[in-house]
Amino acid sequence: MKIAFCTPFKPLTHPRISGDVTIAEDLATFFKTQGHDVWIVPQVSTRYIWKTPRNWGQAYATAQLVKEILQSNEKPDVWFTYHSYYKAPDILGSLAAKEDIPYTIFAPSHAPKRKKSWNTKPGYYLNKKALQQATHIFANKHRDLKGLQQIIPSSRLTFIPPGIQTTKFTRDETLREKNRTVWNATNSIVVLTVAMLREGTKSEGVEHVINACHDLISQGHDIQLVIAGNGIMRAYLEKKAQQLLPNRYTFLGTVPSEQLPQVYSSCDIFAFPGIHEGLGMVYLEAQSCGLPVVAWDHDGAPQVVKNGKTGIITPSYDHNAFTQAIARLVESKELRRTMGTAATTHAVTNHNIQHNYEEVDAKLRVITRTTS
Repeated sequence: MKIAFCTPFKPLTHPRISGDVTIAEDLATFFKTQGHDVWIVPQVSTRYIWKTPRNWGQAYATAQLVKEILQSNEKPDVWFTYHSYYKAPDILGSLAAKEDIPYTIFAPSHAPKRKKSWNTKPGYYLNKKALQQATHIFANKHRDLKGLQQIIPSSRLTFIPPGIQTTKFTRDETLREKNRTVWNATNSIVVLTVAMLREGTKSEGVEHVINACHDLISQGHDIQLVIAGNGIMRAYLEKKAQQLLPNRYTFLGTVPSEQLPQVYSSCDIFAFPGIHEGLGMVYLEAQSCGLPVVAWDHDGAPQVVKNGKTGIITPSYDHNAFTQAIARLVESKELRRTMGTAATTHAVTNHNIQHNYEEVDAKLRVITRTTS
């Protein structure tokens, strides 16, 4: 099967690491491992495209190129768009629909409130048009599924639980002793957070973790905080950590994906609020590597963390509850062990990318009447 793979929001080659790019890359790789021919559609950013005339020429030229391919002998069997929403609607997939090529979208969203503002109304309607033209839609967030059901019949909707490559994110204690020595945490409980240190909710979340660890250290707990990630807010957060956690923190900077399992496995607890975190793939990575998680009941975390079994979910912006949840795990090695074991089982059983995406592949084969 030849799949036209479209990414309106970010290209697969985007330099900044993000969950969106990771999910798109994993999908493209999965399709290739299934023996499909994946054609990466020339990327044109549609982010607020109705307000960026400088992008209109590129969009038009790309659309003309796509039309030629869709009308040629090289046309794809199915069109697959990753992520379409009001900020970055898919404006190319409809070209496939016009040529009677099955048009599918993975991880879109529909937010009726966006039609109320002139700033977002054009994007809302462009996105709604794409969704309604799609042959089938795959949702990977419960909150998105609810919105999509308002305009898409259930027969054209499939929920696919978010997944990671659990075979890559396995517990690996090879460098545990060495890392903990470098972090000056040989006998300490190591709390880990992984995030891009950019402005906004990511750095705000890291700051909440720093504050929580400060309180716990003040209460006499032997804690070391390790932060993996980089960005323009790093200097600010390092200064904050120096003030509140002197000699009790380590900033690792950007850690390559292949090295992350060893970092997770060298720590004891994963803590990150997850403010407006759509899915929070780091929660799945941490759990797959055997770490119990502490997060807020804000958006994505509750979807992938089983409260009370693989971690602890606390009320959003409740500093005391978040701090006390970390304290429960700090104080109990048995609880860390029990939740960590359950976390690995949960990730492998419910969020294995290979298993979950096989359902996507099966649906595409039915849609295109492809058997191999």
